[in-house]
Amino acid sequence: MAKEIELKLAIPMQAGTLLREHVALGQAVSFDSRLLQNIYYDTKDLLLNQARVALRIRKVGDHFIQTLKTSGSGSGGLHERGEWEWELSKPELDLSLIDDTLLPDTLNLTELKTTLEPAFETNFTRQRWLLNVQHEHLKAEIELVHDQGNVVAQGQKDPISEIELELKSGDTDLLFKVAHDLSDTVPLLVSNISKGQRGFRLFAPKKAGLIPDRVPAFDHLHGLIRAAQNELDHFIAARDQLAFNRSWALLEKLYNSLRQLRWCLLHLSRLADIPEALRLPTALRYKLRMFSYALEHLVTLYQQKVSWERLESCPPALRNCADFAVLNEQYQRLMAAPWVGQTLLEVMQWLYLMNREMPERQIIDSESVFQSLLSRVHLPRYPTDKVLWLRQLAPLLHLTRWIHYQHPNPALGIQKLQQQAITIQSCILRLSGLMSEEVTLIRLQQEDELKEYESLLKRNQDDQYEQVLELGRHELSFNSLQQNLQS
Repeated sequence: MAKEIELKLAIPMQAGTLLREHVALGQAVSFDSRLLQNIYYDTKDLLLNQARVALRIRKVGDHFIQTLKTSGSGSGGLHERGEWEWELSKPELDLSLIDDTLLPDTLNLTELKTTLEPAFETNFTRQRWLLNVQHEHLKAEIELVHDQGNVVAQGQKDPISEIELELKSGDTDLLFKVAHDLSDTVPLLVSNISKGQRGFRLFAPKKAGLIPDRVPAFDHLHGLIRAAQNELDHFIAARDQLAFNRSWALLEKLYNSLRQLRWCLLHLSRLADIPEALRLPTALRYKLRMFSYALEHLVTLYQQKVSWERLESCPPALRNCADFAVLNEQYQRLMAAPWVGQTLLEVMQWLYLMNREMPERQIIDSESVFQSLLSRVHLPRYPTDKVLWLRQLAPLLHLTRWIHYQHPNPALGIQKLQQQAITIQSCILRLSGLMSEEVTLIRLQQEDELKEYESLLKRNQDDQYEQVLELGRHELSFNSLQQNLQS
């Protein structure tokens, strides 16, 4: 078995020239380019995909290679997994080459022999450079590949444009160094979606889940690190899914995952015994805050759009203020900014170093943290105080995430508290959209004195009032549960 350690990065289709012109690739030991054609196999109910196993036949020139990949471990774009390859004489699966011990317990090799069938194809051009990297006392041999092409399934295509940095030998830290060097001039984003996942997304979109499962309790150091890594995974998966289907509702998931990631990083950085060299850099905290502000602006645009869809008749000027074309343009500009990719890469590297260098130990008492988070939720005494409602989004998010991690099967009281907190968050988001709409209406009314804006403003204020009343009703239930659970 070859243990594969690689870093996966997404790169815009048009950025290939920037990559090829990078000084690091000019010093490569070797280079080659070839067309790779692959057929992936699975059962009708996607048993391999559910077990996070990939089985394919790859055509390279006149040769055929059967490959089995297992999930292994990984976070963000850094993956460590098992991979086995066998030469074939013809493009047909030969399951006799695969030993039962290579597969998860959920898969039966005998049954697979009669149920496997072609699921999708990936066809792409691979440019490959071999790099000998040296930095201070560290050395590594790293293979850099740039893949461009398409995934094809069910008559649909999904473009492939990605970089993989695979450690052939040496120190893993140098994978990050090469990635950072490239990101200085090439727009890169950490990615955690494989070509196989892209194919299953086309082949069976309802069954092929891309969002990773959450992890359990994190009252120990490595659990909290894994929770932060998981929030990063959620962010990346939601971003990839948004790029695929342009479902702008995913913006809220992006924003929430980023905020919770910042919360986890903040708690990790406050641990007293962390060596100075492992402290979360101030510059990284600042960039994460700026990234959060930028996403918050996009979420506000989306909320305005959703808010205006309730109107039977909406003036073009109003719709244009949060048109999806405008939203898409601003989102693409943000994600293409080099500092965004560098920020996510720095977060992933910091979490990797923390996981490697810090010994496992209990760091927090679960009940104490729960009580602390519970006490930070201060729902407005007067429901009409709309600004205070907006300020409760972050405390409610942290509370619900904590319950989700710490209590997979919560007691009835905690379960009801979590449900109320989630409901209140949804109401606050709707209220936020209406408040943004009000600001836009007032501005448009000042610029163009049309009577229709007066009626729309009246409708907006009525809807805000109804939303505030609903929040007031949920506040009573939440406060009662909060008082009962506070010790």
